[in-house]
Amino acid sequence: MAYRKDWGQPQAGLLGEARTLKMFGRVVTIGTADNVTGNTVGAFMVPAGFTVTAIQGSATDMDSGAAMLVTVGDSGSANRLVTSLNTQAAVSSLTLAAAGLLYTFPTDTEILITIATQAGTAVAGTMTILLTGYVS
Repeated sequence: MAYRKDWGQPQAGLLGEARTLKMFGRVVTIGTADNVTGNTVGAFMVPAGFTVTAIQGSATDMDSGAAMLVTVGDSGSANRLVTSLNTQAAVSSLTLAAAGLLYTFPTDTEILITIATQAGTAVAGTMTILLTGYVS
């Protein structure tokens, strides 16, 4: 299982008061070399105490063959935020998994994209992931 970090510093800090709406995320590049079942791509970090209230995002078509499935989560749960997203065709919106709604990250946590099922024919693409919530 390979891992590739796609994000870099600086990351957003904890500016503002508690319960002020925050958004963390970015556009993440998924290369053809990443497209192997079990591989993960580090997307970005969220701070300790961040509580998820919503997710927004999209994905380009990253498979010209059989269905490629990806999940979005963290090291504790690979599908905490998104379960079985099919990227065989472009995806215009992401659906927050039930386990992710109002989940509070106990420590600074890296958000990971995991290839659950690799593409039949991999195509490089991008995923946009934006998490909305607050820091308590």
